[in-house]
Amino acid sequence: MKFLSLRKTAIAFLPALLIAGGLVFASPITSVVAQERILVAKLNGEAIYLDEVMRLVEKLPAEVRQQPLETYFDRLVDDIVDSRLAAAAGNEDGLTEDAEVIEQMSIAAQRVLAEAWINNELRKSVSDEAVRQAYDTFVADEQSRHEVRARHILVKEKAEAEAVIADLDGGADFAKLAQTKSTGPSGPNGGDLGYFPRGAMVPAFEMAAFALDAGSYTQTPVQTQFGWHIILVEDKRIADAPTIEELAPQLRQNLISQNLGRLLDSLRVDAKLERRTFADIRLEAQAASTQ
Repeated sequence: MKFLSLRKTAIAFLPALLIAGGLVFASPITSVVAQERILVAKLNGEAIYLDEVMRLVEKLPAEVRQQPLETYFDRLVDDIVDSRLAAAAGNEDGLTEDAEVIEQMSIAAQRVLAEAWINNELRKSVSDEAVRQAYDTFVADEQSRHEVRARHILVKEKAEAEAVIADLDGGADFAKLAQTKSTGPSGPNGGDLGYFPRGAMVPAFEMAAFALDAGSYTQTPVQTQFGWHIILVEDKRIADAPTIEELAPQLRQNLISQNLGRLLDSLRVDAKLERRTFADIRLEAQAASTQ
């Protein structure tokens, strides 16, 4: 049975595409390469150009690419040199006639072609204008920038929390109670947590805090994995939006992720895909291994 999967050659390099800055147009030095090929070295008379080195840079983990390029540039050139020399040796040994090598070379060629096509298509949709539109949408969505300033008192038992609420109802000062009763690290500071946005706290705590009006505290204890909380919201605000320059890398990466999924899904619409279950494949592999 013949199996056709339009994604099988894409899967290997999709993580690299999704790494921030992974697309070719995201690298400043690569944009120079697109206009002029810059010579890096010559190996047995054959040129090694900067764009070949930069394509390796784009595949590196983010933590490596955050380092100055000069700290690992020579190692990448050495990798290209070693690869070319080894490939030439393999050619001399006749490995280009080996059926398995031919198949692997074909797979590698498909990956390069697929990646080039995906980059070209994403370049169209992940434009500066698209980033600007995404930024304007973010700025207009004030809900996502809501923040609260809160204090809390954390205790181990629900009964303790209920006793604290009774003290508050009787006029006790929240900050002073936090200093004497809270087991949380913010206790000595009167339970002050400062301002925080949605997503910064565990869900139960967040829901309770954002539901409160400024100046009010929870009338029933809030349970999380840390214990029982009494929460006081002192203020609410809408945080200033970051500048487009600050947010552009994140917005661009979001657009890449969104458009990549749609792009690959569009390829499947008319594709004829026949797929076996993993269980069947494993059984056949086990049977083959015993022969």
